[in-house]
Amino acid sequence: MLLIADLPAWVTDHPTLSLLAGLIVLVIGAEVLVRGAVWIALTIGMSRMAVGLTLVSIGTSLPELLVTLTAAKSGSDGSNLGLGNVLGSNIANVLLIIGVAATIRSIRTKPRWLELGYMLLLAGLACIPFLVGERLDRWLSGLMLAVLILFLYQLLARERNDGKLQQEDDRPKASASGWILNSAMLGAGFLMLMYGAEWLVGGASQVASDMGMSKTMIGATVVAIGTSMPELATSAVAAMRGQSEICIGNIIGSNIFNIGAVLGGAGILQPFAFDADPLMLVTIGVATASALILAALLRKSGGVSRSVGILFLLTYAGYMTYAVIAKSGA
Repeated sequence: MLLIADLPAWVTDHPTLSLLAGLIVLVIGAEVLVRGAVWIALTIGMSRMAVGLTLVSIGTSLPELLVTLTAAKSGSDGSNLGLGNVLGSNIANVLLIIGVAATIRSIRTKPRWLELGYMLLLAGLACIPFLVGERLDRWLSGLMLAVLILFLYQLLARERNDGKLQQEDDRPKASASGWILNSAMLGAGFLMLMYGAEWLVGGASQVASDMGMSKTMIGATVVAIGTSMPELATSAVAAMRGQSEICIGNIIGSNIFNIGAVLGGAGILQPFAFDADPLMLVTIGVATASALILAALLRKSGGVSRSVGILFLLTYAGYMTYAVIAKSGA
């Protein structure tokens, strides 16, 4: 992967164009990758909840992974952008994306404690760097990644034990051309995500510098929303089609992968320090609280109603307003 300093000249010369191009390529790349991954997963008989928790969430979390890895290589400011991106993306996943999906159509599904418990566990682990010197070290990153691997193992074991594989007539029709096409979509999607992430980070960093914005703010707002666009598109379409399991599975799985794979992977490859400014502290608080509220809602109410979805959107608007006012007055 390219370093920020190695990006093409047009990225720094035209940062707004680079940012927009990065967002567009990320969204299209994630859509292409997810379509290929879902076809393959359903063809081999995975359940829709498992597809949402694994392949769909992995595909839609790749922008966060690539953006965070790229940003972490560019120094402490980049680390704040990367960490703000992960935490801001988890906030957007719950308050913005589930808010939009539930407003479109009430979500009715009751995930088990396995996926909800791991989401909360990893949300707790994400708080530890704020308590141990504002630094993400390899030991904690390794623990995050180990928790993710354990989650995947237990999820797949549950699938086998419960026998919740799709019926033959629910699976896409397998064919040689289908395998070739969807495998090619996986590869093309990954390449688009890689370059889109680099353009997005390069453009966002330059815009932040030109406007005097902090890397925390640009990461928690512009970049976080941008890298959450694949989740938004996937969940909105799933909600319109009444596929609540894929919609919720995508968000829970994405939150798990954002911390387990994105922070865990970034910290192992490139341990980094960050500046826990007031906005960053509010962001980790909102990210943790939103995960707790989502888990409680899904277990107690068995879904998210349209009124709660609207409340989520209003809360997200309040968080964004705070972020702008806080940094404008800084």
